[in-house]
Amino acid sequence: MSSLKKRVVDLFFGVQIVGGTIFCAGQGYRMLTTTQGINASWFVMWEVFLVLNLVMAIRAHQNQPSRVTVQTVFTYSWWLVLVSGNIVAIFWQHRGAWDHMDTVTALLVGVGGIVTVAAAQRKGLGLSDPVVRGYLGFFFKSVPQLTLAYKIYEQGGAGLATLTVVTGHLTVLTRIGQLGFSIREAGWDRNRIGAAIGEVGNEGGWIIVTLIWLLC
Repeated sequence: MSSLKKRVVDLFFGVQIVGGTIFCAGQGYRMLTTTQGINASWFVMWEVFLVLNLVMAIRAHQNQPSRVTVQTVFTYSWWLVLVSGNIVAIFWQHRGAWDHMDTVTALLVGVGGIVTVAAAQRKGLGLSDPVVRGYLGFFFKSVPQLTLAYKIYEQGGAGLATLTVVTGHLTVLTRIGQLGFSIREAGWDRNRIGAAIGEVGNEGGWIIVTLIWLLC
C-alpha cells in the first residue's frame, strides 16, 4: 500500500473512531433529556448488526490480514461499546422505553430473518455464510431505521441529536470507504460482499431517517 493510500485509510479510521464517539456521546446526552421519536429497538437491533459485521470483518482479516482489516475489526468493536452505552442511556431515561413500535420492529426484523434463512437453506447455505449474514445485517439495521423514521414522523424528532444525524452519514460512508480499500486490496469475497450489503442498506435507511427528521 502506497503512503498516500495509508494516509487515506488512516483518515477513514480516525473519522470512524472520533465520529462514532461524537455520534453516540451526543445521542446519549440528548436521550438523558428526551427520547421523543426514538425506538429502543433501533439500538438493540443495531448491536446485532454490529456483531454480524464484526464476525465478517474478523474472518476477512483471518483470510488476508492487512492494515485495513485490523482497523475494520477495531472499528466494529468500538461501535459495539458505544452503542451499548446508548442502550443504557435510553432505558435509564425511560424505564418503559420498549413500546408497541419496538415490538412491531422486532416482528418485522424476525420475519425478514426467517425469510433470509429459509431462502439460504434452499440454496444449501447456512448462517455461517457471510452473504447470508449480510442480508441478516441488512434487516437488523435498515428495518429499525425505517420504523424510527415512522416514529419521528408521528411524534417528532426532538430525541434525535443533530450531531447524530450528521456523523451518522459520515461514519457509514467512511466504513464503506474502508470496505472499498479492502476490496481493492483483496478483491471481492463473500465476507466483503456480505459487509457491503449490510452497509449500503444502512446508509439507505439513514437517508430516509434524515429526510423525515428534516421535514418534521
